[in-house]
Amino acid sequence: MASLLTAARNWVDQIHLNASFRDERHGRAVVVKRRRLGSGMVMRLANAFFRLARNPVEALTDRREWRRWEVDCFSRLHGPEFSAGVDDAGTAWIEVMPGKSLSDALNAGALEPSMLASAGKELRRAHAQACPHYQNAWSHGDPHSGNFLYDTETGRARLIDFEVRHLRHLSSEDRHADDVLVLLQDVCGRCPARDWPALASALIEGYGRPEVTTRLREKVVVPRGIPRLWWAIRTTWMRRPELERRMAQLAELLPRQ
Repeated sequence: MASLLTAARNWVDQIHLNASFRDERHGRAVVVKRRRLGSGMVMRLANAFFRLARNPVEALTDRREWRRWEVDCFSRLHGPEFSAGVDDAGTAWIEVMPGKSLSDALNAGALEPSMLASAGKELRRAHAQACPHYQNAWSHGDPHSGNFLYDTETGRARLIDFEVRHLRHLSSEDRHADDVLVLLQDVCGRCPARDWPALASALIEGYGRPEVTTRLREKVVVPRGIPRLWWAIRTTWMRRPELERRMAQLAELLPRQ
């Protein structure tokens, strides 16, 4: 298993699906994104791995579908305050929003419970949006800490980067529970042990939907086999004993039916 973890880590570290650069559209600062050469093959391999690892998302291999989904999701969550669009060159662009990623705060050891409470509120707001693709509520699919911008002036968190999406057959409650779990896994793998209970509790309370977080009880058991590889990626390669200890702490924080 150790050799498999190392191989998986090396592979993941090489994945860069999009190239991006700053520009201007209609007098506003934007980030322009385009798919890298060869990204289609990487995503097809990723989707095959996701099925083996029981990760309930799909990478969007079709470039036009990805651009449509990226712009549609951004506009759904952040329009009309912020804008997004597609250029004739086939690139997608999104307006620059205020704030820095929660991942930066994690790296600096500066992530505070109030930041995760705001991220939980943003997830709850996003999950309330209707989505024609699912014919039900929307979900993100990959809301790790790097996909949240946090504005210290307003205390507001915002979701970005819509590269993947949940499988369509899943219920909205299962998709929403998975979104919450993704952020919890990321924080768990990168925060000091002493900070973990307070950070996890803040996210759960900020999200404020016990009918969803109750479902996490069956999801916080660390798996074995190939699904364990995906957990290793999500939790920044945390060793199993410490990961199991922290998941047990999380289970105690979750609401009961």
